[in-house]
Amino acid sequence: MGLLRNALACVWVMLAVTEVHAAEKILIGMSAPLTGVLAPYGTELEKGLKLGVAQVNASGGIAGRDLEVLVKDDAGRADRGAANTKALLDAGVFALTGYHGSAAIEASLPLIEQSGVPLIGVASSAELLREPARRNVFNLRAGAREEAAAMVLHLDTIGLTEVAAIAQDDALGSAALDGVQVELTRLAIRPQALIRVPVERGAGDINRVVQGACKNRPQALMLGLNAANALSVIRQARRIGCTPQFYVMSEAGAELLSLAATPKELAGVIVSQVMPHPRSSSVPVTADYQRLAGDAASYAGLEGFVYARVIAAAIKSCSSQLNRNCVVNALDAKPIDVGGYRVQFKPGDRRGSRFVEMTIVTADGRFRR
Repeated sequence: MGLLRNALACVWVMLAVTEVHAAEKILIGMSAPLTGVLAPYGTELEKGLKLGVAQVNASGGIAGRDLEVLVKDDAGRADRGAANTKALLDAGVFALTGYHGSAAIEASLPLIEQSGVPLIGVASSAELLREPARRNVFNLRAGAREEAAAMVLHLDTIGLTEVAAIAQDDALGSAALDGVQVELTRLAIRPQALIRVPVERGAGDINRVVQGACKNRPQALMLGLNAANALSVIRQARRIGCTPQFYVMSEAGAELLSLAATPKELAGVIVSQVMPHPRSSSVPVTADYQRLAGDAASYAGLEGFVYARVIAAAIKSCSSQLNRNCVVNALDAKPIDVGGYRVQFKPGDRRGSRFVEMTIVTADGRFRR
């Protein structure tokens, strides 16, 4: 029996090592909202990912094999996210990437962890992806904790001390609210209000939370909300004459502009960003992305492009013995720099990047640093 077990173990190892060598292409799976309210981010993320993959393939692929992306639309829904993940795993994807939307991500995580398939790049700031650290989940962008810290540092720099916050009642909102509380406490600032709102809210919910947040006329109002909720809050606050400096997190920022009646409606809103400016020529990876994307360059598109670059770099380091375990170990072993954007992991730390910068929405609908 001992010899049989050893023989079976050897066969399993051989299969694991050669799991990709038997196929012509390396299949990467993505489930993201391509329809619904989160679609503006999901569709741009997909475009950027495919641009990056096409560039990798045009340069010879990885050890002669092309990357291929299998994309499924989950519309930001938990049930569809879980179903898509199961379908992608059943299709034999080598890795997953590009998930977006707290509900779909949270529903998919148990399947992803159980499968052992690496999830490299999640377009979410939710802390449940970072704490506790999950062996096969790699975050290539800063989390809510880092975004909240950057927001509080910004308002402290410009001298705003009267602060309120509104967050939606889900994983992302909780992470944002917790981060704001920690950072304000560190600066000995007591918030005027910390209010939660249901994700699926009605007009009455928005009016209630805005009245509560604006009761003492805060100088700054920090919003841990999706784009639709953030826009509703901004509109209602202005309607009742409450005009603080609005702060919005990265995930909502790109979608806000697509929902607003005109760009002027959002002029002056501060948005935290977890990627370099997509039109910057000073960072090699953004210059490369801009050359390919042209006028369509966007933050979400750049994020997808970066995901493709990091995935390719990790897989290339394992091209002689391509298996998932090698890729996970490679990501843990040393930093990866994809042209001025650097990620670094440790076995107990899945916060690959802590990069955050603040931008302001201009009257013509651009993000200015």
